[in-house]
Amino acid sequence: MPFHKLADGPITMTIAAVKSAEGKFGPQMVFSSTEGVDVFISEMSGAKGLARLNLTPESVVGETLSFEQIKKDGKTFTNINKGGTVTPSVTRTTSTAAPSAMSYEDAVALYSRCVEAAIQQLGGKCGDAEIPVDGSAIQAAAATLFITLKGR
Repeated sequence: MPFHKLADGPITMTIAAVKSAEGKFGPQMVFSSTEGVDVFISEMSGAKGLARLNLTPESVVGETLSFEQIKKDGKTFTNINKGGTVTPSVTRTTSTAAPSAMSYEDAVALYSRCVEAAIQQLGGKCGDAEIPVDGSAIQAAAATLFITLKGR
């Protein structure tokens, strides 16, 4: 099966399967597209990217994802986004904006609290009104809270 190197540029594909493999650089996640193209990324990057999107290797099948590599401060990062929402690398690598004052750990902790609050508030209110709530509604509510609070 052909594979796409993210160093050659971003790719958007519909996921047919996700499996684990041992690569040159350690444990890998292999994302296979419905077109027969594979993308290999580190297991840690894959797990974090899927978790950020509230997806698992099982639930991502059938979803359209965009994969890209971003180079920042001499390090390479892998981004996974839903749909065709790849952020142009040029914008990211040439940005002169001041770095965020929030550390990665603080951002994760804040987002976790936002998810808990969204579940309590949205889940509780909708449950009382007998309105079904799905994961995307919780994710949207949590993201709205996170964006609002992060800007303070």
